[in-house]
Amino acid sequence: MTQTPLDVRNDAISDLALDVTQAVLAQSDEAQSIMEDENGPLTLARALSDFFQIAGALEAGAAVLEQDELDEFCAYGLDLLDRLAFLVRKLEIIDKRDTVARLCASIGVWMARRGATIDNLEGTADGFGMIVNGTRSTGDLCALCGMMEEVIEAASVRIQLDEDRGDAWRPWRVINLNAGIAATRSLDPDLMHRTFDNMGRRLPDDMPGFLADGMRQAAVQNVPEAVTEVLRDYMARWPAAASH
Repeated sequence: MTQTPLDVRNDAISDLALDVTQAVLAQSDEAQSIMEDENGPLTLARALSDFFQIAGALEAGAAVLEQDELDEFCAYGLDLLDRLAFLVRKLEIIDKRDTVARLCASIGVWMARRGATIDNLEGTADGFGMIVNGTRSTGDLCALCGMMEEVIEAASVRIQLDEDRGDAWRPWRVINLNAGIAATRSLDPDLMHRTFDNMGRRLPDDMPGFLADGMRQAAVQNVPEAVTEVLRDYMARWPAAASH
């Protein structure tokens, strides 16, 4: 069985959520104060348990949802995970931040593979960013790039229109840039071509800077000439604006 950097089966994702939830419940008093609700952490834990039970039935084919129901169900799950991630940050549970990253990235892929339209990329984009930053294996980087592409393709029209371009940290930009970073660091010229073509359509304003940074990184690292050639090719297509 081929190893992948993320296990996107419902049982594996549910186990990650349980691990993080238990860490939050271990600081229940503080969590109650943050949520301003004495039952808040327990209510969140129960809601997450229910969500993953239904997700398991969907994965097994024991339940079926219409498209709008599926989209609503997935939006609800992402909202629950956003709340869980918020508590981890506020409670400063440092040792669970990587788990949260894997949890949020994995659920995004799971939802994309179920055919859901994703209208909330925040946790998934941040999660993939952390994972890509900590990944060295070129094979894993290839796989991560492909998974990010699945999530990107599942994003809603509202997100893909990318109208709020003044926010440098918007999830659409973050996940696309990290797909480009993963493709470059994979040292796979074919993957770089495909990913850069997609980025050119999705983030045209970012291409000159992204490519220039990639070339700077390549200059100080021992990368194959084929990788540098791809960067040169796209830099010619996306020249930086002349300074005045």
